[in-house]
Amino acid sequence: MWEVLRESESRAEASGIEDAVDKAITGRILLVDDDPHFLRVLSRILSGESFQVTATTGSCEAIELIASTRFDLIICDLRMPDCDGISLLQTVRSSGNNVPVIILTAYGEVDTYLEAMNAGATEYLNKPIKSDDLVKVVRFCLRNHGKRRNGKRNNPS
Repeated sequence: MWEVLRESESRAEASGIEDAVDKAITGRILLVDDDPHFLRVLSRILSGESFQVTATTGSCEAIELIASTRFDLIICDLRMPDCDGISLLQTVRSSGNNVPVIILTAYGEVDTYLEAMNAGATEYLNKPIKSDDLVKVVRFCLRNHGKRRNGKRNNPS
């Protein structure tokens, strides 16, 4: 019985440590979506979690921002009028930028999922998404990208 109690306490302690580590993860996030209301909601959620958020409704402006500013994560809508999320993703990847990109869509289809992942998307999420789930995915992407970046930096080859 005591073993179960100790095991439960150690799991709770580990979870508390993981929560503290997750809350310490910050970064610059670019949001791209043609729906201004959705952008405001996402911006509030992520800003409330201590992320630095830049938001735009246009893919062309997003491409300019990406060229002039370093972002740690891009969250992009799949379907937009001037340039869809996959085209934006392909532009980012063709420039050699390996920033994590999360594609959001209200039209989750297997074909677009495969196209996005093959183009280099880090995650593909369906709208609507719960704010807690989005924050978890954002932190996961930032944490894993940071590990890869630090691993490459420390690797002498």
